[in-house]
Amino acid sequence: MSKLEEVVPGIRRWSQFDEERQIDFNGHWIACEGESVLIDPVGLDEAGLAELKQRISENSGTPLQAILLTNQHHERDSAHLKKIFSVPVWVHENDASGLEAPPDRTFKDGDRLNCGLEVIRLADQKTPGESAFFLPTQKILIVGDALIGRVAGKVNLLPPDKYPNIDKARSGLVRLKELDFDTLLVGDGHSILQGAKAVVTGFLQDSRT
Repeated sequence: MSKLEEVVPGIRRWSQFDEERQIDFNGHWIACEGESVLIDPVGLDEAGLAELKQRISENSGTPLQAILLTNQHHERDSAHLKKIFSVPVWVHENDASGLEAPPDRTFKDGDRLNCGLEVIRLADQKTPGESAFFLPTQKILIVGDALIGRVAGKVNLLPPDKYPNIDKARSGLVRLKELDFDTLLVGDGHSILQGAKAVVTGFLQDSRT
């Protein structure tokens, strides 16, 4: 059975269950516009890594170009995969100093990265460089720690003690309401493949009351 599940056309996800937090940590492989990237890649067992190598090799029309991190705490297995695939690791410039291994490149708010992914930096989150990646052509939003999917079909924040200021963190997410997305892919927990903007907008509204 495949370790890399296709969640939407051109995007595959693999997961690693975290016993302490009782939630899946997700990595994503995105292939579009003649190239591909890995986002927040978690570790793979031998069979999973072999499958990833095979899929990247077989899809020569979308060569792997980069490993993109939503924040410094989602470094995960990026250093290992960087060595295997010889691609650079990117993170927001504000989180560059927080990685165990220095990033090869940094991005900033509004940058357009490989696959047409737009950087959406979110203020006052768990880390100073927390960013989402927006794929407007497919109405897909990818988040790291900004929102988690502990319960299927819903979103939530991390525990309050993870933030410098939980109220400011909520306010920093209001920016997401400006984006036209239907699918939300999360780094932790259950993604929402349809109707995601309504779920996120409803959560942000409820959390302000």
